[in-house]
Amino acid sequence: MADATKTATFVIVHGAWGGSYGWTPFAERMRARGHRVFYPSLTGLGERTHLFDGTINLSTHIEDVCGTIKYEQLGKFILAGHSYGGMVAAGVAERYAERISALVYIDAFLPENGKSLFDYTAELNDQRLADAGGNHGGFGVSVPNWGVQGMSDDDRALRSPQPLGTLIEKIKLTGKADTIANRLYVWASRDPGHPFRQFYDRVRAQPGWKVAEVNCGHSVHREKPEELLTLLEGMI
Repeated sequence: MADATKTATFVIVHGAWGGSYGWTPFAERMRARGHRVFYPSLTGLGERTHLFDGTINLSTHIEDVCGTIKYEQLGKFILAGHSYGGMVAAGVAERYAERISALVYIDAFLPENGKSLFDYTAELNDQRLADAGGNHGGFGVSVPNWGVQGMSDDDRALRSPQPLGTLIEKIKLTGKADTIANRLYVWASRDPGHPFRQFYDRVRAQPGWKVAEVNCGHSVHREKPEELLTLLEGMI
């Protein structure tokens, strides 16, 4: 059980097609317990959809989060990435490993050097490329039609196309994140068809990693917020 008297600064990276709005209820829960929480919307998404264009890629989103860390003048913090946000978190950890007291992947992509998100979703890529070409000038991928448990109708209406460059740019990693001693992978086990089991399986036997299995769908912060909060507080 986490020590309820301990508080920390958290930086959370949201997933594809979303925005900070999807994490606001969870962030409010965290703040009520005394934590500082930063969860910026990534360029072209959420309240920043007006900035959507063909130049946005994974590096853009990494810079978004690094900018928050720089301009909020954050010292030590816990970094968490959800879903696509794991790709971004990996890049941020490469830049700020010395400030990250804990690194958490929440049912998220955990990329290897030289890999893109598309390298882990081969069965979906042709359809997504065709969609981008047919609907978004080749620059964006439409919101998928599968539902997300725990998401309100209002939140569904706010989802927006994902910039294609964020899915196809290959990340460059040198292994700096491996110097972060406190690392956790949270796997949402109720969606076995999703690609995240491979990352959970990869790290659970590796030194330096903790793992947790949560019996819910992909949107852990919506379906099991108290369980997720306990896991995050356990990393303080």
